Amino acid sequence: MKKKLLIPVILLLGHSAVAQNTDRLLNEYYSIKDALVNSDAGAASAAITALQQTVKAENHFAQKEVLAGTVDKLAKSKAIEKQRAAFNDVSAILWKIVQDSDKVSETVYYQYCPMKKAYWLSEAPAIKNPYYGSAMLTCGKVTEIKNNGVQE
Repeated sequence: MKKKLLIPVILLLGHSAVAQNTDRLLNEYYSIKDALVNSDAGAASAAITALQQTVKAENHFAQKEVLAGTVDKLAKSKAIEKQRAAFNDVSAILWKIVQDSDKVSETVYYQYCPMKKAYWLSEAPAIKNPYYGSAMLTCGKVTEIKNNGVQE
């Protein structure tokens, strides 16, 4: 009987935890994305700092150290082009967190820029490319959707 109870406990403990507040991480991330879309390095830096604080304040979750490291790298980038270059790594990790989470209350669109070969997350299906801003605002496509916890 003890073995039967022990196996589910081990499986539950072995399963990677995801961010307790994925929506908050996403909101901070979206602020960065929007600042990059608007080519506003100052607003992006402020939003990056907010995301750094959110990641640090979050309880341990799968990918926390990796996300914190990529956000720290992003924070060191002050020029808009360097911020855009580092943004793809944050996007890839955050998408993995979103995929693994059942705590996402809004639809998340995973979008792709073929010119930069880079991804980003969006709260809307309309393309607003953070890698080029107004120069190529609508360049890209939706590649995946996570709708209220369901992968499409």
